[in-house]
Amino acid sequence: MRAAVVVALLGLPTAAAADVWQDRVIPCGQGDELALTSSSRILYVNDCAPGKCNVTRGGNDSSITNTSSIANRNTVMPPYLHGAAHFAGVVECVKKGFAPFDITVVTEDPGQTPHYEVMVGGTSADLNPSIEGAGGIAPFIACNANRNNGLAFVFASQTSDPVYLCTAIVHEAGHLYGLSHSLDRKDPMTYQDLNQPKSWQNSEARCGTEPGNPQPCRCFPSTQNSFRNLRDSFGLHPNLGDTSVILATPKDGQWVKPGFPVSATMDSPLAMLDGGLAIDGGARLPISNGLLVWNASADIAPGAHTVAVSVTDFADRDATTSVSVNVMSKCGAGLAACESGFHCLGGFCLPGKGVSGGLGEACMANDQCVTGSCGSDGETAACTASCDAGDVCPDGFACLGPDGAGVCWPSTAGGGCSSSSSSTGGWLALGLVGLVAGLRRRRR
Repeated sequence: MRAAVVVALLGLPTAAAADVWQDRVIPCGQGDELALTSSSRILYVNDCAPGKCNVTRGGNDSSITNTSSIANRNTVMPPYLHGAAHFAGVVECVKKGFAPFDITVVTEDPGQTPHYEVMVGGTSADLNPSIEGAGGIAPFIACNANRNNGLAFVFASQTSDPVYLCTAIVHEAGHLYGLSHSLDRKDPMTYQDLNQPKSWQNSEARCGTEPGNPQPCRCFPSTQNSFRNLRDSFGLHPNLGDTSVILATPKDGQWVKPGFPVSATMDSPLAMLDGGLAIDGGARLPISNGLLVWNASADIAPGAHTVAVSVTDFADRDATTSVSVNVMSKCGAGLAACESGFHCLGGFCLPGKGVSGGLGEACMANDQCVTGSCGSDGETAACTASCDAGDVCPDGFACLGPDGAGVCWPSTAGGGCSSSSSSTGGWLALGLVGLVAGLRRRRR
């Protein structure tokens, strides 16, 4: 059978000898056309135990009959030599690689049930001396069709590196599914960094085997997206968990200052492809360094706002969550007075008692308070904040603590007092011990 052969040289991870992965394009005869979506979803990883890898030379490649057009003669591929535990670890790695897709990886022969197969054992010379030194080889067919029962080989006698063997198996199976070599070093179809873990990439990659020499992608106009190709061909695994996004900060209904931080996490079995923040449906701010963290604008207007975080996972599945927040107004010299029920402290109008987390409102932890500080006088716990310069607090609060380092504490007396000058210094001194101790316990 005529075959177009592509060859590239690689360094084996455990030997100085050159390694070759090859692929062969087998013409698709009339009547062989079969969409991938209609083909088998079983991938058999065969350890070539005695009697399991008797290969017949023939033009019609088949995992059912163990027939290969790559073999130059009838031959027996030697068994996997690195032990059962080693093989089991490699297979688990292969399963993880295909886990997003409706592809079942098995190690028991499916017999006459249609399946794809990778024989893992022996050397390339055992299959065909003309390809001596190869790490793996696979046939695949024209881009407009696919055959069930494709048969590929990985030559495990030439290395014991489990990561390399896992990548080789996934790579050769990828050829059976019609994928070309990729120049994306993170993708299993690459020739680069073969002893490093790989995963299917949802990105458009140039094809080829050498970074400086891109080649046309056989089955795609200019680039190849391996993840989307497998997803579109086989679908996602029916038990693949959903994707969601969880906002850590701010909380729904929270009072915040301009420039408030936003942080979220994605809960998904897949990696994150994209993410963004939008406030009040405005322009979407992208993620940076793969983290769902941002700061709102320092110029955001006071009042109610909607904060929405969205993510897209590697399967192009979207998830969004949102909360409502209240941005506090600025106050101070030359600015309007705070509305009733709010207290001017630290340059902002803080909500007071009657608002969850407001200044003076009962609390049990710092994150329950608008100010981020929950203090105690030994008997009562309340949301506090540092006194303004001159130990000044709003009306209804007293500045308790050392001069210049006190906190505003609910008081029936007027604001603006300090612990050193108060006429009730004996009570304040006693209360201060409990307050400071409480602040130390609760600042976490």
